[in-house]
Amino acid sequence: MMSISTNGTTNGVHINMKQQKRPRKLKITVIATILLSMYIIFIYLILITFDSGTATNDNNQDGDAIDKSGYRPPITSHLLRANKSSQQTATSEAQTDQSKARELTLSDFCGLCHWRSQGFNCNERVDWVVKTKHQTLNEAKEANLKYCYNANSCNDKLNDEGFMECDEELANSPNGIPKDYKVGTMKHVEKAPELEAILSGEQFLISTSKVKDINSNEGMTSIVRHKENEEGLRDRRMGEDIVTSVLTAAKYGDRQYDDADEGEVHIQSNTESNNDEGRKGNMPILTAYCEQVNQTSWETKPLPIRDGSKIKENIFSVSYPHVTSCKALSSQWPIDTPPVDLDPYLPWIHDVFPSYDGTNVIFVAQNRRRCYNGQRRLKMGETEPKGAFSHKGYIHLDYGKNYFMRPQSALFQHVPVKKVNVKGSNGDEDEPRWRLASHEEADDDGIDTRFICRFKSFDSDTSTTSIVGYSLSKHVVDYDYHTYRKGYKFSATEAGYDNHMIWQSQLLFKCPIPQAYHDRVQSGDVVVDDYSTLYVDVIPIRTAPRYTPPREFLQPKYDFHNELENLFIPDIEWGKEHILPRINESGRWENIPICMPSLLSHGIIPKDVDVNTRTIPENESDKKYVAYTGELPPKIHKVIACTWASTTFKTRSNRAQVGDGKRRLKEWLEFNLLSGFDHIYVYDNSGAFTNEDSLADIIDLFPPARVTRVDWPCKICSNRDGNEGERSSQYAAESSCRLRFGTHARWLGSFDTDEYLVPMGEFNSMGEVADELDENNVKVAVFKSSPAKPRFDLLEDYTKTKQSDGTFTPTVPEDETFLHVYNCNWEAFPRKNDLSHRRKQMYRADYVKLHYVHYSTVTVVSQMTEKETKSAHESWMHRYVERHTHEFDEEREATMLHTKTKVARNMLSWDRRCKQSSFVEGYCHIGFPVPKELINNVGISQTNDDGYAYNCFFNEKIENQWWPKLVEAVKQRKDSVLQA
Repeated sequence: MMSISTNGTTNGVHINMKQQKRPRKLKITVIATILLSMYIIFIYLILITFDSGTATNDNNQDGDAIDKSGYRPPITSHLLRANKSSQQTATSEAQTDQSKARELTLSDFCGLCHWRSQGFNCNERVDWVVKTKHQTLNEAKEANLKYCYNANSCNDKLNDEGFMECDEELANSPNGIPKDYKVGTMKHVEKAPELEAILSGEQFLISTSKVKDINSNEGMTSIVRHKENEEGLRDRRMGEDIVTSVLTAAKYGDRQYDDADEGEVHIQSNTESNNDEGRKGNMPILTAYCEQVNQTSWETKPLPIRDGSKIKENIFSVSYPHVTSCKALSSQWPIDTPPVDLDPYLPWIHDVFPSYDGTNVIFVAQNRRRCYNGQRRLKMGETEPKGAFSHKGYIHLDYGKNYFMRPQSALFQHVPVKKVNVKGSNGDEDEPRWRLASHEEADDDGIDTRFICRFKSFDSDTSTTSIVGYSLSKHVVDYDYHTYRKGYKFSATEAGYDNHMIWQSQLLFKCPIPQAYHDRVQSGDVVVDDYSTLYVDVIPIRTAPRYTPPREFLQPKYDFHNELENLFIPDIEWGKEHILPRINESGRWENIPICMPSLLSHGIIPKDVDVNTRTIPENESDKKYVAYTGELPPKIHKVIACTWASTTFKTRSNRAQVGDGKRRLKEWLEFNLLSGFDHIYVYDNSGAFTNEDSLADIIDLFPPARVTRVDWPCKICSNRDGNEGERSSQYAAESSCRLRFGTHARWLGSFDTDEYLVPMGEFNSMGEVADELDENNVKVAVFKSSPAKPRFDLLEDYTKTKQSDGTFTPTVPEDETFLHVYNCNWEAFPRKNDLSHRRKQMYRADYVKLHYVHYSTVTVVSQMTEKETKSAHESWMHRYVERHTHEFDEEREATMLHTKTKVARNMLSWDRRCKQSSFVEGYCHIGFPVPKELINNVGISQTNDDGYAYNCFFNEKIENQWWPKLVEAVKQRKDSVLQA
């Protein structure tokens, strides 16, 4: 029988409970011990780290001294690397032990080595010492040599924080150059095996050989049309498909076949599609010579010399017989299906024109690689789509095209060359030849170039073409230097995740014209019957992109004395005898026509009129930076506007089609002429969507002296949302307008036709506003911008477009204006929110060197060297900050009303949403303006008689002054048209 204890439990049960409790107590004790040990170790590591930092401050006067001097390293905290401290300490001790083995010299200095666990490298430490302690460069290096020890060899790879890690094993070689030297790179994804054929150029040879007869007079053997996927990305073809498509577009023009539906082909013959008024007879034909690109050769040091005879044997030519007119050059130029898709070293040209003085040919190109840089996060449960590669939870779209287009990045980087004498096969001196060189060896005109330019003249009497000169190109802006000024580590990455570096979207360069032709080009005499008799060939200098920090290979004028010179050494990369092939043995653009300067070609200044007789009086701002730019072109306008517009367009990712382009442009032009813009340039993109309509009939309603149309049918290459979208056509149009027409204006603004710039306060025109900006030394004026709400009471009856799901299309009545209907902003003026991602700008056209939609990306001052900046009495900082910007006072100076079109998809649940208080941008997309008597007493419960909550405020000056003026101007224009 089981005995019972006095507490009412069995002895057996009591014993078992004790046995169960003991293991639990043991487990708790073990866990507590482990946690305590981990805590002690954690405290110990913190103390070591803190002690290391203290020792650094005490012994080397760095931490506090750096703070007092105002120096701020690019990486701010070594605490982020606390878990590496013991390893770094061991490395430092090992380096110190090695240094005792022999006496260190300056040749052992490692500039990119991590300086004593701090947030900067040895170069930056030395730079700080030189500036703050007034030591010489060598003195500073010697003082820090024991912490920057490198026995002629460092790892070529940077760690995640951008520091070079020294190797313990030495690899000595002559001149202190490591045998395994190679360019540093940042790999984001590993290359897939299937890229081998693409990168080696084998696919090029196979594909072109299959379709070489495609351009014969017998006609096309197949038609391959563009398609857009659901994300708005075009042109995902490879192999012979892309070769066939390029040749089809070359023969008939992009616009002749691109819109054909599946199963249909609407192609006109050459006779129908060409304009015979221009190029005639034996005049040269625009041709692209595509060269096989072997990117695998980049891994060889020095870069192998290209075999000219082999290149010529495999070169693939694409001719463009439909390019026949100077007046129509921008619409005939091959953009949508360019030869760049076959040879990625060819610049993706969108526009070409001579400078106003006839001294240069200016090229506006785009970075084709950015069309294929898309990435997005892989959705839960989603399988990897065909043609996409996953990486860390992201899908890399168009991986093969992205890598194939790597040479496009190289075109943004300068290369130094030296002219050499090479004898021809008959012993005579050959055409001018160049070899790759260092900055020190390069010729003055070859120290920072990228293209060889060859000029040819056509004699119509003898129908012969002769070479009349050569020159080397110049970039309009220094892209590598700007990368440095922006504080970025690299100008390009191997994997192409570079879209955030917006200044590398637009490739702007120029070719100096032989002096003997300056006057003829300036006067327009080189153009006969709408076609040029002077041509330029553009031959890219083919080197690999540099994936090193840009400051490692900046030109000597930037005066970087203390930069480490073993990340990119031309003699190692290219060799000392790398002579470039002959021009006819190289891939190139050939027979690019040099037409008239822009004011002549677009009829703004008659051919026989001197532009200097039409100029406006100079002011001080016109001359401020002439000493640094060397440019002072004649200015005939105070304020101009540029817009990229079309009859219809698709919103991002092709979510909706909007077709009110003509009506919007008509009202927008009327208002901007009314508000003081001297001239407006419309880049008509209608041809990107249709061949049957354009904006020409709207523009013809306005005087040519005030409004100019540029036919601009090229498509955007990627209409995706977000950072991966590339609206190439828009970006190129903006640069074209700025370089063509902004040259002759003080102030320029690039706006959409739904954006209204409204003078406020006492100002009655944007010209008056510009005068005040000049008086205050402003170079970039910024407008806040957020989409306004169309006022429900002014819209057409919503039931006319109401859908079964309750949505409707907000429609502005024919007797109303967009300015009036959309005068309802969700935030009262002056607006408090920053709204930086939508801001637009009006800027000095002679100050901004490169503009990107919302940003004055590169300016005259940002391109100055440190010495030039200080001599101009400007503020110098390594990381450039624009000092000449001004945000408009929305009550006193000017404001922007953004009348962005609302579509049916914006109206989901609108009836419910709009009855709730919503003084925010997107909750309710329809406007219910606050009555005047309630403006200063807005409450949550305030609604109109129908129960809709007040959610926006109108601008009184627009309502009471500008809208009535616009209505009157529209009426007068209509009456004058009827009378005509």
